[in-house]
Amino acid sequence: MKNLLAAALLLFFAGPARADDWDAARPVYRGFERVADRFYGLMRGHLFSAVLPGRLSRRMSATPAASSDAVFARRMARRQDRARVRILEARPLGQASTPAALAVWRDTALSAQTAAVTDALADTLVTRYELERFGQDSGRYALDPRNWDAEFLASATVLGGAYLYAAGLRADWTAGAVRVDLDSPAGSALASAARSGEGRLVELRLSPRSSPLSLKSAWGLRRGRLASEQVGLAYTTRF
Repeated sequence: MKNLLAAALLLFFAGPARADDWDAARPVYRGFERVADRFYGLMRGHLFSAVLPGRLSRRMSATPAASSDAVFARRMARRQDRARVRILEARPLGQASTPAALAVWRDTALSAQTAAVTDALADTLVTRYELERFGQDSGRYALDPRNWDAEFLASATVLGGAYLYAAGLRADWTAGAVRVDLDSPAGSALASAARSGEGRLVELRLSPRSSPLSLKSAWGLRRGRLASEQVGLAYTTRF
């Protein structure tokens, strides 16, 4: 499925753009934009308005009336230019250009071209819906203790729980002279481990500040029992 999506993106966007025929790709982008606008409108009007505090949800931008196709065209052109440079630099030459090496290079080139298109799409939609500004507003809202009412705390619990279930927890903090890094898998993976009695639960790393040495410990379930999967020292160099 992923390969089919990549091929479709390149067929509809990358090809016409490389041929300087943006008019051929413009209707396809606008069709994608209409679908994204409907999805964003549903999320803004139903999900976020129900979950976020009213004072915060009202800060989400409405869907613009005009198309962002010109923004997408500029961003895609810049990203494709950079991708083409990397692709040409990575092409096997001389004795290194074996059929196997060229096949790997073509796969890499396809991935780079597809990433250029999808990244341009993501950048365009973030700009279109002013998501970066909303993220900054959300951060300022959360840092103001005056907003910590029951509505906000309930919203933070719901959204935080959903995020932890989907993405897991990655956090770091300093305890005195020691840096602590905590990493746990997604909540769905933890639930699966609890049911099966097998799986990783948490990874903890302790390191003195300004030191390349760290103590790493990983814990999980083995046959339904808590067990240490890995304990050891790690050395990290920075350049």
